[in-house]
Amino acid sequence: NMSEFKSPNPVGPYSMFRELSSGGWISSGQIPIDPLTGKLINTSIEEEVVQVFNNLEAVLSDNGKSINDVKKFLVFLTDLSITPLVNAEIEKRLIEPFPARSTIQVAGLPMGANVEVECLG
Repeated sequence: NMSEFKSPNPVGPYSMFRELSSGGWISSGQIPIDPLTGKLINTSIEEEVVQVFNNLEAVLSDNGKSINDVKKFLVFLTDLSITPLVNAEIEKRLIEPFPARSTIQVAGLPMGANVEVECLG
């Protein structure tokens, strides 16, 4: 793991990361789970967003990728008002050109999370 972050364990029967036969790759959606405790970090929306991106960076690093290798983010939010926090976190962690993105408001996410982000490269 080249990342300063530790990857969380999957909470179901799925892989965190898969290589595609085309040479690309996809990640599973990351929610704000603390990888050390397995518990949701949800004391604030800001902390949730930071933890989601920490988890994504760890999964990518575990698989020899960097967050700057991401070609597209898929962002799932329980409230679209969270979008500026996601934007700010992406601007902190990535260099331009920024990835493509879809942002979708959903009724609910696993474990009561407010933020889930997956990516592909």
